[in-house]
Amino acid sequence: MTSTHATGEIQSRDRAPGELTLRAAWRWWLPPALVALLLALLCRDPFAGDWDALDYTVLALRGAPSSMLFGRTLFIYTNHYAYKLAHALFRVQPEHAYLLFKYMVICESPLAIIGMWAFARRLSGSRQTATIAALLLALSPFFVIYSGQAMTEIPSLVLLTFGLALHLRGMQERQTSFVLLSAALLGLSVNVRESVALYGLWLVVAPLVYRWKLDARTLGLTVAACALFFVCALGPFALIYLFDVDGYRAAWHGWVASMHMEEAAHPVTPYNFLPLAFFFFVAAPIVFIALPFAIYREWRTRGLSPLFALALIGLIANLSLITHYSAVINGRYQLTGLPGAIPLVADFLLRRAQARGRDLRRAFWRVVVIVSLTALIIGTPFMLFAWPTIQSHALTKEYRARLALLPDDAVIMAGGQTVAVTYYRGLGLGRWDVIGTGGGWPGARLPELIDAHLRAGRRVFVDADARLWFTDSWRGAETRQLVALQDRYHFRRSADALYEIRPRTDATAQDEPHLERLLAKPASKLRSLVRH
Repeated sequence: MTSTHATGEIQSRDRAPGELTLRAAWRWWLPPALVALLLALLCRDPFAGDWDALDYTVLALRGAPSSMLFGRTLFIYTNHYAYKLAHALFRVQPEHAYLLFKYMVICESPLAIIGMWAFARRLSGSRQTATIAALLLALSPFFVIYSGQAMTEIPSLVLLTFGLALHLRGMQERQTSFVLLSAALLGLSVNVRESVALYGLWLVVAPLVYRWKLDARTLGLTVAACALFFVCALGPFALIYLFDVDGYRAAWHGWVASMHMEEAAHPVTPYNFLPLAFFFFVAAPIVFIALPFAIYREWRTRGLSPLFALALIGLIANLSLITHYSAVINGRYQLTGLPGAIPLVADFLLRRAQARGRDLRRAFWRVVVIVSLTALIIGTPFMLFAWPTIQSHALTKEYRARLALLPDDAVIMAGGQTVAVTYYRGLGLGRWDVIGTGGGWPGARLPELIDAHLRAGRRVFVDADARLWFTDSWRGAETRQLVALQDRYHFRRSADALYEIRPRTDATAQDEPHLERLLAKPASKLRSLVRH
């Protein structure tokens, strides 16, 4: 009874005329938006971001879709035309395009928080709940990290949160145009990041949750919204596949084959729930802990409410990640489900704080302090673990100078800087070939592949820089296979840690690369933390 009364007080104090508009409520959403922008600037990546960011940059320059899943066309072509405009107006060169794309994402980070606020405000009817929800997202370590990279996470959250907010308005005001427009927006968000497609479930359950009469009009609108969602979500992929844009079919089937190889190397097992839970906890510790209690309390007090339904969809979105091997090695995927789960937890925390005899203002500030301190206590150690990996991206930026020391058509094994070779080749700065890591690593066929390159007259090099090779998991297996090459080939030092691989018959190549020292490198701190 107390919590119900608290909820009523929160909502009754929050439904003044005009207060639902963003302009009237700027004092509430501006602080978390500024926090997000400040953290994005402070923690921005020293280069473009993760490996995918470099692929996206090259594809955006070419104006070609990604081979990953549905092509990520909206993200890539938005960047493509932004670059063309920047090049025409300011003569931005291809090697600086990553800066444009990265700072576009940085500028979008406060927009994602504003979208989160608008969505939670519509969902809960409370400015206080919406502000807490926005703060929970803004302080997520993964949100902070990827708001400073040229990646898809933040742009997808912008479209997702504003799309959901618009759909809620359409449902609450029974505005057909808003329902259809939001369905299109949610569908388009799939062309930035495919995992948000699970929020399409909301289009189906929303009329039930809002107790709409299931007549012909409701069914027709729901079918039309779902159809529009699927057209906007899958239409671009269907077009580029059917018309084979830039040889897309071959690239897409190549990606599918590489995914099968990766999945074979990293099979999905029940053990995967452990790193999945760990990353969920790091992404939003309060949400991870409070969500089960919030779901239970919401079901008992309100039943199938909008807060309850969207929290379940968000939870399903994150749990579904167990089917993909990448979810156990990178926590950024947890950002997908957070927008759905966060509003319910924010509402639950505020009601709990107010139920303890505090007025709304004191309850709100108590929750804000708890959220901030928890983010500081949990997020800071994780950021310290992750920071060396983030800073290592600067090596990719510097790797261009090292590639300049090689013949223009050399073959190189660059370990963790494989992406640098493909990136600078994609910019047209060289024609290097690479024996890559992960799905591109030949395994036991490594000597056979090297011999084939040597017979073809190609010069093959290995970069023995210890920063590029690792000893944990599958990366350790690759390093051990690299070390074994010392028993089969001779080596000639070219520069720094670069060694040319020569046949045993080449008596002029007598340098010792001492590759065995790579095995003495300790495992990654972040990966060790996840494993334990």
